[in-house]
Amino acid sequence: MTAFARWVGRARSIWRGHVLRDQAPEATRPSGGNVERWLLALLSVLVIVSCVCVTIVFTQVTSLKAEITTLQREIIALKLHVARLDQIANEARDRQSSETPKPAAEPRPDQGLLILSREEIQLIRDFIKPAPIAPSATEPIKVGDPVAGETIPFPSPITDKVRKLLGARFTIRNGVIAVTRNGSRQVDAVIGPN
Repeated sequence: MTAFARWVGRARSIWRGHVLRDQAPEATRPSGGNVERWLLALLSVLVIVSCVCVTIVFTQVTSLKAEITTLQREIIALKLHVARLDQIANEARDRQSSETPKPAAEPRPDQGLLILSREEIQLIRDFIKPAPIAPSATEPIKVGDPVAGETIPFPSPITDKVRKLLGARFTIRNGVIAVTRNGSRQVDAVIGPN
């Protein structure tokens, strides 16, 4: 009990000293009050500034997390798209390798031979210039051979002057221009180098 009584007594004396100090006239009051007020104001400003900074940082972190989530979704979608494209390419490759080559198309009886005059051949040579090649061991292309690979349509300056080449296509093999008619998959005319 005595310890409790001493503790209560000490608390009363501290309280009285505090109350007496507040009631003391201005002249006897210590001058540290202004400093305490300035420190309290400075501390308040620091707390407010730090709260604003924390709010800004929290907002930035939240927006960056949202952006990361969006980018991850886009990456997943792109990976799925690439996988789908790879699957389609593999299927096309498998289909292409499993197909048997088609036999050479028979010449259609409704089409006669494609005969070009010397002037028409020269006109074609003026517009289409195959690169010169060295003689090779491959067999030269001739009329009636099947056309494998891509063909190119004749340019309009040629088809405007040579109407029988309208819709015709050509390809260049071994320095020779092979001409195919519209809808034909075989060589209908061969134009050799000069």
